[in-house]
Amino acid sequence: MNALLLLIALLAPAAGNNLMGDAAVVHRGAAFTLKEQITLDDVAKNPTQFAGKTIKVAAKITNVCRKKGCWMSVAGATPAARARVAFKDYAFFAPFDSAGKLAVIEGEVKVKTMSDAERAHLAEDAGKPISEIPTAELRLVASALEVRAIGH
Repeated sequence: MNALLLLIALLAPAAGNNLMGDAAVVHRGAAFTLKEQITLDDVAKNPTQFAGKTIKVAAKITNVCRKKGCWMSVAGATPAARARVAFKDYAFFAPFDSAGKLAVIEGEVKVKTMSDAERAHLAEDAGKPISEIPTAELRLVASALEVRAIGH
């Protein structure tokens, strides 16, 4: 019983650190290095043109992994402009409460064809049916992330 209480005490502060709370801006990962920013819509129009390149984009956060914050989904202005964001070297995570906020992301573009097992894992993490997880997706492997409350 004491071991369980100790474990809870050790993990509780870590979980609290993965929230934005009242902060207007939260930065995770490395400092931004790129000055120029493009739209997710531009990337989604021709993802192979950007594959393997490091870009800086701003997009609305639509979903965050409910287990760790180890991935998030973002959207541009058009329905086709969607991407999943993972974090380089698993070094940082998105705040759990960042859905609906604006993300500025610097990272490498990848185009990923997913296996059924990957889709099932992502569906479980998102709490969605597998039918809502695409078979191919645009991905960003972020080295830097800034999450802003809308209007800041």
